[in-house]
Amino acid sequence: MREPRSGWAQETHPQSQPTGPVPSLSHLAAQFLQERERDLAPASRRTYRIALEQFAKTCPVPLPQVQPAHVQSFLNSLKGRPFRNRSGQRIHPPASPATYNLKRLALQQFFEWASQRGYLQDPLPTQAIRPARLPARLPRDLDRLLLQRVLQRAQNHSLRYAALIRLMLECGLRAQELLDLTVQDFQISPEGSLLEVRCGKGSKPRAVAVGDPLSELLQQYLSRERGPCAPTDPLFVSQSRCLAYRGRPLTYDGLRHIVLKLTEPEPGHQTPHQFRHSFATLLLDRGVAPEHIQHLLGHTTAAMTMRYTQRANLRAAIARSREILDQGLV
Repeated sequence: MREPRSGWAQETHPQSQPTGPVPSLSHLAAQFLQERERDLAPASRRTYRIALEQFAKTCPVPLPQVQPAHVQSFLNSLKGRPFRNRSGQRIHPPASPATYNLKRLALQQFFEWASQRGYLQDPLPTQAIRPARLPARLPRDLDRLLLQRVLQRAQNHSLRYAALIRLMLECGLRAQELLDLTVQDFQISPEGSLLEVRCGKGSKPRAVAVGDPLSELLQQYLSRERGPCAPTDPLFVSQSRCLAYRGRPLTYDGLRHIVLKLTEPEPGHQTPHQFRHSFATLLLDRGVAPEHIQHLLGHTTAAMTMRYTQRANLRAAIARSREILDQGLV
């Protein structure tokens, strides 16, 4: 989830009381999303849209009368993904701190937009609501042996599956960056193949090197499985059994289904983003400098990349201590 493009809030929209009746929350939310379309990635637009639709359905008052209590009540009512306990009962856990903060951010940006247009007066309803404290976590990468098994399963299944998994692992792509790739973004040259990531987080494009084995795999996939396509067509499309979806751009749910299918025999719950984490930690294990990894991952600050350094150092410490313990500590 990315922050809005810097500078958007400085656009001149004089704060004046609009004439006539104030439009409904739903109408204003739709207008807000339309104006912010250029500034938000597809995943961010979806998050904002869901948050604003949920708030509009539950808020009992029009926008000018929204108070912090209404916003806090909405945030407290958020639920996480349901699951079934051992007795088969369906449980709806509270939303995670990250989800809480994402919904709060969506409302805050919407209220700022509405205030600039005179639909809302300061202070904003979200001003008195603090973000939830996020637990300190190191990035969750995947074990090397698990990665080898997943890559083998993908290779045995199809060129498409193998290309998807290797692009996430060997190029460190975010899920949405992978889904946004077009055929022309894969560029072959005598100096070596490159991948142009045009829709990176924060609207920051970057180039990522593609190794020879992955380059050959992608060429085989395009010639044997992708079928006839134009340069601007999506690199990966859906192969759903449902004819309404087949041939359309692959969605996150489709990518997640592929990852779950390939990791089903493994313990735990793996996600597409963990391949990106593994890309970073494996490069650090090979001695690649953190500043180079920062560029490859598209991080805006060095602090974001240093989390992987902590993870790599922890793994190295565990491996070294295991060697000593195997030999006998005393």
